[in-house]
Amino acid sequence: MDLGLRDRVYLVTGGSRGLGFAAAQALVTEGARVVLSATHEASAAAAAARLAQNATAADTATSVVTDNADPATPGRLIAAAKDRLAAWMVR
Repeated sequence: MDLGLRDRVYLVTGGSRGLGFAAAQALVTEGARVVLSATHEASAAAAAARLAQNATAADTATSVVTDNADPATPGRLIAAAKDRLAAWMVR
C-alpha cells in the first residue's frame, strides 16, 4: 500500500533508538526523508547512518542534536528540516 510519504520530510524526535527509530525506519521504508533529533551526537549520527544504509535514495536521513526540554528546540528542528528539504530538492 502506498501511503503517499515518498519525498516528504518528517521530524522524528527521539529518533536514535526505540520507538522513535522504528518510526523513522518505517518512514524511510515508505520513501520519506527524515530529520532525527537526539540528545547525543554519536547516537544521532549512528541512527541516521543506519537508516541511510537501508534506504533506496541517497541522503535519506540526517540528524540534529537537541534537548526537547529547551524552548528553542522546535525552532531549530523546523529550521533544520527546511534546510534539508531545500538541499534535497536541489539534487
